[in-house]
Amino acid sequence: MRLERATCIKPLNPSFSSLLPQIRCFLVSIVLILSMFIDPAKADPFALTLATGDDYPPYTDLELPRGGMATSLVLNAFEKSGYFVKEIKWLPWSRGYALAERGKYHATFPYGWTAERAESFFYSDPFFPSISYAWSTLGQSNTLMNEEDLYGKVFCNPRGYADFEKIRGLMDRNLLRRETPNSMEQCFKLLRAKRIDFVAATPSDAMNALLAAGITPEEVQQSGFSISELPHHLIVSKKLPRAQEIIDAFNNGLKILRGNGSYEALIKEFNWVE
Repeated sequence: MRLERATCIKPLNPSFSSLLPQIRCFLVSIVLILSMFIDPAKADPFALTLATGDDYPPYTDLELPRGGMATSLVLNAFEKSGYFVKEIKWLPWSRGYALAERGKYHATFPYGWTAERAESFFYSDPFFPSISYAWSTLGQSNTLMNEEDLYGKVFCNPRGYADFEKIRGLMDRNLLRRETPNSMEQCFKLLRAKRIDFVAATPSDAMNALLAAGITPEEVQQSGFSISELPHHLIVSKKLPRAQEIIDAFNNGLKILRGNGSYEALIKEFNWVE
């Protein structure tokens, strides 16, 4: 038998044989150390379950193609990185955010950066910058041309929407009071009923909400300055053990979409003007 040839090998030096346990221990230690720098999960993509909210056109909306511009972007970005999105759960914004924070979903989107959110979530690279304005009823007395014009006003921002930049600063100084209904459509209905002074919204969000509320664009006016300018992000709870991997996968896919023209194609498809 071939194995019999092994009997021809000279025996190890006794002094060397005594070192075998130490050598074996040393080699095992090297393997363990190397494993710390090699993440096997990187080569093992897993199915993702995501959460988002409805009625935020053109970004996320069940009535739009593929669920909206941001939804399409997120799906494509993960696909480019080899990750399969098994399900997107459409939930009320506050509930989807809370469940994602607890790690019940692998990620949620699209969200702007706040210090409070950053304590609980990792943020992806930015996409689709969002510029918001103050929308008031038509009339010279309601014209908003600078930040001082907002002092003492009551404004509307739907539940689940954060307050950013100028609005956040004024609220922190008790110079603004917020009404928080369930949708942007309800915000504009409150504006028409003169129960608030202005609505905080992006142009696309405002136009879609006005249409849904049965209000013509000619009945409102846009402020002469922006109240916030910030991008959107996909966010992943820091409680998830593979959170950074999910962020890295999305960022890699986003970079690919920007490079191959798909990002710009999405903007044109949804007639995004911000």
